[in-house]
Amino acid sequence: MTRIQIDCPDDLTASQSPDALTELAQQAFLVRLYQLGQVSSGRAAEILRVSRRAFLDLVSAHGVSIFDDDTDVEAEARCGR
Repeated sequence: MTRIQIDCPDDLTASQSPDALTELAQQAFLVRLYQLGQVSSGRAAEILRVSRRAFLDLVSAHGVSIFDDDTDVEAEARCGR
């Protein structure tokens, strides 16, 4: 697994443990990759060791839509008939 290091001012990190900051950074990274369509919700959940539902809740908490805005909903609905 690749390790990524982030430089951050001490005043922004003083109130949280390194483990908490690492988790926060990993969550934000995976939410962004999900938003860009570069990782599935299932794979991101697997990496974070949470359920897919928990990851989708995290995505929503970050203000990211869990729906693909490029999907033609009407066409998708017709396919299901």
